[in-house]
Amino acid sequence: MILGAATTALWFPITINFEHLLILNIIYFFFHSAIPPIADVTAISIIGSRKDFGKIRLWGGSIGYAVGGVVAIGRLLDIFGLDIMFVLHSSLIVFALILALQLPVQTAKKKQFHLKKVIRLFYNPAFSLFLIFSFFLHLPVHANNSFYAVYLQDLGASISLVGIALLIKSILEVPFFSMSKKLMSVFTFPILLTSVAFFYGLRWLVLGISDNLDTLVWSQILLSLSYSIHYFVAVAYVDELTPIKYRATGQTIYWAVALGLAGIIGNLIAGWLLRFIEINQMYQLATAVSFTSIFLLWIKRKTKQED
Repeated sequence: MILGAATTALWFPITINFEHLLILNIIYFFFHSAIPPIADVTAISIIGSRKDFGKIRLWGGSIGYAVGGVVAIGRLLDIFGLDIMFVLHSSLIVFALILALQLPVQTAKKKQFHLKKVIRLFYNPAFSLFLIFSFFLHLPVHANNSFYAVYLQDLGASISLVGIALLIKSILEVPFFSMSKKLMSVFTFPILLTSVAFFYGLRWLVLGISDNLDTLVWSQILLSLSYSIHYFVAVAYVDELTPIKYRATGQTIYWAVALGLAGIIGNLIAGWLLRFIEINQMYQLATAVSFTSIFLLWIKRKTKQED
């Protein structure tokens, strides 16, 4: 998957029309979208406890993004231009592959893959409701990812200020990821996910009613809190709800719904809405969606599916 993504990324700089760019995106994400769920399951398998997953995730999602993605890579792009971005991307993920090959290999008996048992994952009410909850919760998240920087720039923010806002989010995720074990030891998954939806909604509300740049930038604290807790809780929850041999499949389904389906529909809806309303009004609607999604967690009592 890494080699496929790295090779595809090298073609982006020579793409000259939208149709080719669209095709490259489809090929790229065909490979790249399979990497995170496999990495998550591998991490949980190595550390042996899903409650410690957040401490692993903070190195890539927070520290790695802040130090590498925002600071180091950002500086290189300023010097050499955007075209080098794709070469850097391919080089870094291939380096990640080299490191991955050094991970301990855990041998096990050959497991039979049964499609019918995979389909039975959807018969678990807890898993299905969680997927629906994740879909609606991610609709505004993806819309924000696409239009937050545009919103700040419309209000007069410089590119540097936008970068600072992204850096704030990444840095402040570190303490929340490091608290993952303690939080999951004290609170249940539905309670933690409820708090995530609440803080997401609160963040969208701030963006929907305020036009003060300082307020909008520092509201990234709420996003750091909600995103970091959401990530390690979601991965741990899926790990608990799915049978051992189908945990990678469960993670893939979750990513497909939360990042794939919600990403496509969330961005399409946001783009369509912005033809008729202002961005701040879009965030007000996002607030309602986030708060409403909480009810999906409490429709039925959650039960753990037997392995």
